[in-house]
Amino acid sequence: MDNSCIPFNHVKALTALILSALMSIFISCGGSESQGNYCRGVILSVNGRAEDDLYIKSSFNNWSLSTPMTYKDGVWSTELFLAPGNYPYSFFSAKNSKSFLDPANPLTMFDKDIRYSKLEVKDCRYPKIELAGRPEISGKNIKFQIRFTAGISGKDPDFKKSEILLGRDGADYSFDKKTGMISIDYEAKESGKFTWFFKIFDTDGFASEVLTVPVWIEKTPFEWQDSFMYQLMTDRFKNGDESNDNPFSDIDEKANWQGGDFQGIIDKIDDNYFSGMGVNVLWISSPIANTENPGKGMGGDSRYYAAYHSYWPIATGWTNELHIPGLDSPIEKHFGSEEKLHELIQKAHKKGIRVMFDFVPNHVHTDSYLWKTYKNRGWFNMAKDGLPANSNGGYSCGWERPIDCWFTDYLADINYRSDEAMEAVINHLIWLIQEFDIDGLRLDAIRLMELDFTTTLKTAIQRRVTTTGILFYMIGETFTGDMGWDEIGYYLGENKLDGQFDFPLYHHIVRTFLLQSEDFETFSKFLKTNDYRYQNDFYKGSIMGNFIGNHDVARALSLANKDFDGVSSQGGAEADQKVWENSPELPEEELPFKKMRNALTFMFTHPGIPIIYQGDEFGMPGANDPDNRRMALFGDDLSENQKENLSHTQILGNFRKNHPALMHGMRKNLAVSENIYAFAMVQGDDTVIAVFNNGEDEEKITLDLSALKLSGKLETLFSGEEIEAKNKIEITLEPFGAEIIYN
Repeated sequence: MDNSCIPFNHVKALTALILSALMSIFISCGGSESQGNYCRGVILSVNGRAEDDLYIKSSFNNWSLSTPMTYKDGVWSTELFLAPGNYPYSFFSAKNSKSFLDPANPLTMFDKDIRYSKLEVKDCRYPKIELAGRPEISGKNIKFQIRFTAGISGKDPDFKKSEILLGRDGADYSFDKKTGMISIDYEAKESGKFTWFFKIFDTDGFASEVLTVPVWIEKTPFEWQDSFMYQLMTDRFKNGDESNDNPFSDIDEKANWQGGDFQGIIDKIDDNYFSGMGVNVLWISSPIANTENPGKGMGGDSRYYAAYHSYWPIATGWTNELHIPGLDSPIEKHFGSEEKLHELIQKAHKKGIRVMFDFVPNHVHTDSYLWKTYKNRGWFNMAKDGLPANSNGGYSCGWERPIDCWFTDYLADINYRSDEAMEAVINHLIWLIQEFDIDGLRLDAIRLMELDFTTTLKTAIQRRVTTTGILFYMIGETFTGDMGWDEIGYYLGENKLDGQFDFPLYHHIVRTFLLQSEDFETFSKFLKTNDYRYQNDFYKGSIMGNFIGNHDVARALSLANKDFDGVSSQGGAEADQKVWENSPELPEEELPFKKMRNALTFMFTHPGIPIIYQGDEFGMPGANDPDNRRMALFGDDLSENQKENLSHTQILGNFRKNHPALMHGMRKNLAVSENIYAFAMVQGDDTVIAVFNNGEDEEKITLDLSALKLSGKLETLFSGEEIEAKNKIEITLEPFGAEIIYN
């Protein structure tokens, strides 16, 4: 018998005895260690009691009780010898007549619409590589080793075929054949991110999976709680290259391509627009190519839109192995080239800025390769019996069926109960992350998909990307009302999302600071619950995203200016009506800008990641989508009030990064009344006090600081004055004013 794996169809109704006997015939590909010419099998185990009677039920044994497990020292286990592939399985307790999923396995898959644990059996012909311990960093020197384990043939690495890259360039290395270790010893010339990519071929031509080893060299180690995130819509940020504009000639400008691109973002990285504000994370639009055809809006909206927002993808599925026919590149050509995107990310990394991509996992456009190729293979959610189907066979939302509804008849909703569809999108995302060396993802419409997508993606990233322990941050969008904790929290977890956008907090910030429809006493009671709800009830490691605006809601400045109904945190029906006609204009008076400054001040002194949507750093007017997506402004195009707000944001952003209390501290309320709110954030020796006046009159506020045990001089951030630390201090705030006091 040769040393290759023998493929075979699913074996049904195999007993443990037969499995053992077939070891000499069927080669398992579940591991890299061999016994003679054979790989070891896959061992499945679960904790249990001796009196249990456990079996494995799976597609490979036709869901029968023909695969018993053996008990020893509190663990039930069995060894399986299977061909490469994915297998749904569950454990079955004969004593309790009950099946249950593998509690130690985060991966799941469906069989006939029933969720099971997912067993991945790897092909043992392929070599394996893994990081042998965390990188050692001394100054700017980086050392680490990669362990090479041969496939079943035992063949050596073929370094002429293999790829060992630092960034996009070849990397120096050494190889010890005796130990199988590939060693890296690198001296960096500057700070920033350094990522190695390994793909090792053996002399039989079999290649390992790509392994990434990301390392940051920076003065202060970064944690995602330290983030100040800036959200930009690439097409609406800055036009740096007019050659790729190409708008439609017959679509309203608000719904059309407006020319923003990668070069425009690079220009603002180069002139320190982000660094000068204290931004250390950029969230940019999905770079994946979109349809070139316009489409009508949702529901009864008969207007036509371009895919400027990058939410109508056609290149989903692209990997190194699959270059989609008919596309020269998977990257949106209105934004620029792959080279420009690489340049953007490299320049951001050199300035210590992480880069996140928006990504659209819920659907693809019907112009896409995936839809055209797999629409009849179960990859997409089609209308069930008794439900109306749209022109392409999908069920149009329908928010009572969020998992399988289509936004429109041209946005094909992916069915993640199909393991093939799941694998295609996950492999595409891993390629995207590794190819462009990004640091996180914002996942669109997370509640419109099976949770299995989130857990599968997280597991793939943990196994294939975050090898050095650096968190690859994933934040999801679950649009809810002001008490949507349960819906948001459902997607948080060690094997789920790291954070979500805190929509309940958003609604209360808007009502309190911008609309004044909620007083500070009500706001403080809400915060008492909200501050700890996600971490205590769902996931202790949650890092939530805080915002006062995004691309889906009316602009904060226009809400503060009472351009709409003055009650709804989303602007109500008026915010929809004023999108195309009588759209909000830039206020001349200062008051709405002051309200925004208060809202920003709170956001930067609240636990979690402050997220600024482009334009909110200075105050941009706008109704609902797409009027809230106007082209960003810079420099002398800003009014004096806007310049004042931009300066305020810059002060806050740079102040926050120097105060661990604002990133890791605990809140202590100092004063709460209808229009006055004061609290302290405390972390070790660092104390920051935020004081707000949300009323129309000047206020003298007395604060009792005795519990904080402060001494010496206290400084004020905005006025620049010094205050003697006493048990009680007095501070005067102008109408709609705020101050930050720190030691």
